[in-house]
Amino acid sequence: FATDPRRGIFILAFLVTVIGSSLALFAWRAPRVGLGGRFGLLSRESLLLTNNVLLVVACASVLLGTLYPLLIDALGAGKLSVGPPYFDAVFVPLMLPAAFLMGVAPFARWKNASVGELARTLRWAFLAAAVVGITAPFVLGEWKPLVALSLLLAAWIVLSAGLSFVERVRSTRAGQSFLAAASKQPRSFFGMHVAHVGIAVFIVGVTMVSAYQEEKDVKMEVGDTVSVGGYGFVFNGVRESNGPNYRALVGDIDLSKDGTRLRKIFPEKRFYIASSMPMTEAAIDSGILRDVYVSLGEPIDKARPEAAWAVRVYYKPFVDWIWGGCVLMAIGGLVAMSDRRYRIKARAAAASSATVAATLPQNA
Repeated sequence: FATDPRRGIFILAFLVTVIGSSLALFAWRAPRVGLGGRFGLLSRESLLLTNNVLLVVACASVLLGTLYPLLIDALGAGKLSVGPPYFDAVFVPLMLPAAFLMGVAPFARWKNASVGELARTLRWAFLAAAVVGITAPFVLGEWKPLVALSLLLAAWIVLSAGLSFVERVRSTRAGQSFLAAASKQPRSFFGMHVAHVGIAVFIVGVTMVSAYQEEKDVKMEVGDTVSVGGYGFVFNGVRESNGPNYRALVGDIDLSKDGTRLRKIFPEKRFYIASSMPMTEAAIDSGILRDVYVSLGEPIDKARPEAAWAVRVYYKPFVDWIWGGCVLMAIGGLVAMSDRRYRIKARAAAASSATVAATLPQNA
């Protein structure tokens, strides 16, 4: 945001709009929100409440880490930088129990639940998730405790969602085929599980990127090769290019895997006519399981820019899963909101209000 303050203003305006509208809706509906009766310490209500509190605190911690340095800078109290250590220390411990409770809550009874019943229902799903969490890091890369725990929780969310779906359909079959009974489940039920799977996908993406990403800053001359994340990058030099409002030096790099050339990628160093500040345009090769990025730094010898360059290479596994998880969460929320039961309730409430108004005596 230092080079383009307009982006920071846009994000601040977006946060004000989203948070402000949410608080306004809550204030508007608050008089109609009831306590809903009593419920036990272990119940679906208590688990949902606990999860909501954890998610709100986690979001607040991210918001604080994002806006606090801007606030301090605006007050003239100095400059602060909040980086990954803060978010790792605050956000991760809050999300771990929240992820576990996401798998438990759909199986808990309303008002009061039994630990023994939950354990019997979920034991095989948890054991399968534990096997995935313990073995997957050996396959994907170096075994790390936090990676194993995170992948265990991701598998736990997916397996418990699948088990919940199967149990719900079986209990409502009434002589129908499995597919027929599944098609008659409410949209809110489908939306819940799609959103939960989205959270699992998000956890996998964040975990893999944090644990196994690789980055190298190297000096590369024409013909040099660097290996990052099992991929080879061959530097073929730079050439000049002109855009609509800029001129650029374009790098030519061959991307290969296990000796097989995959494609060419072209990072750029752009110089815009309206500004003397150079801008770096990274070359990105995206895939379902990984993204690789290459960006040009500065020429080692400015008098001979074709000779050697400082090049930065990134390998980020499963980074697209972060965005995919967010998309699934959004889809799940929209599907749940489209449940016809909520529309029926809204129409019934409107009809009831109209009936009451019609029965009131009219002024002469």
